[in-house]
Amino acid sequence: MEIKHFPPSDLYLDPKNPRIRFKEFSLKDQQAIVRWLWRNKSVNELVDSILANCYWEHEELFATKEEDRLVVVEGNRRLAAVKIISDSGLRERLGIQLDNPPQAVLDSIRKLPVILASREKLWSFVGFKHINGPQAWDSIAKAEYVFTLRKNFGLSLKEIASGIGDRHETVTRLYRGYVVLRQAQDLFSFDTSNTQNPRFPFSHLWTALGYVSIQNYLGVDGEMLGNENPVPDDRQPQLQNLMDWLFGNRSQNIEAKVRRQNPDLRNLAYALSTPKGIGLLESSGSLRAALDASLGDTYLFRTALTRADYRAREAMQYISTGFNGEDDLVAIGHSLYKQAKSLKSLMTPDEP
Repeated sequence: MEIKHFPPSDLYLDPKNPRIRFKEFSLKDQQAIVRWLWRNKSVNELVDSILANCYWEHEELFATKEEDRLVVVEGNRRLAAVKIISDSGLRERLGIQLDNPPQAVLDSIRKLPVILASREKLWSFVGFKHINGPQAWDSIAKAEYVFTLRKNFGLSLKEIASGIGDRHETVTRLYRGYVVLRQAQDLFSFDTSNTQNPRFPFSHLWTALGYVSIQNYLGVDGEMLGNENPVPDDRQPQLQNLMDWLFGNRSQNIEAKVRRQNPDLRNLAYALSTPKGIGLLESSGSLRAALDASLGDTYLFRTALTRADYRAREAMQYISTGFNGEDDLVAIGHSLYKQAKSLKSLMTPDEP
């Protein structure tokens, strides 16, 4: 593709940039977009790099023509950094403190290298670079991009995955999580900034949707999760429950039941596989209680007895070097002996 050169003032930051998720920006909101990127996407690092090394000519921007403007589709952080360096008035309005840039730096950003193409032609390059490549976006920005490609260009998830070299169903999982997240936002105003974790752990959702028990709880299957609004209307309460269990709700003092994906998410999926587990979770029971109810007493007894046997054998390994006649340890040993006798008599009542 031919490289052309344009002054930064002719180039517009992209309000559709997946990094700017859930923000209602338009092309007119250039200053607001710069402010958001500066505060949230480490543009200061690029500013420092350009000030130290000038603008690297091989770092082309990719732009498309929309609304009679040149909109940068790829390279928005770099463009924001250049605008901050080159525009002292912008720096003053945004409250950004910066020494006067050296003349060599200003010369290097007087005109920027730009490749012009349509979004449709650029999608696979941008997708590979930020979803499956070296400069990955966070997972929710990736999902936003996949959703936009499918909605705007009518691409299938298989076509998107093939275009960016995804062989691990990442595209499918991101899309599933994103459409369910959008439904939660539309149905009951789910707020990603109101969760228990200050950084919204989006991966909890798209990973959870891979479990059959969680799909069943929401009334969906793999095929339905390929739609824009997969969760049936009559399962809205279940969707709200799931979002609370995965993420919590700070304003309502609801604690997330999933603190870490391993093992909490797996345990949640198991708890949702039985009516007892579902009942306990929906009645505000703990994840541990719901899991135990789902596993059943037979499993729990076997697990507890096996664990006790293992711990007793472990203690035997250290008695010669770790026991010095302490009274409290003698008491514990006596208690274990009595409980072992009771267990044996209950398990084999006919034996003497």
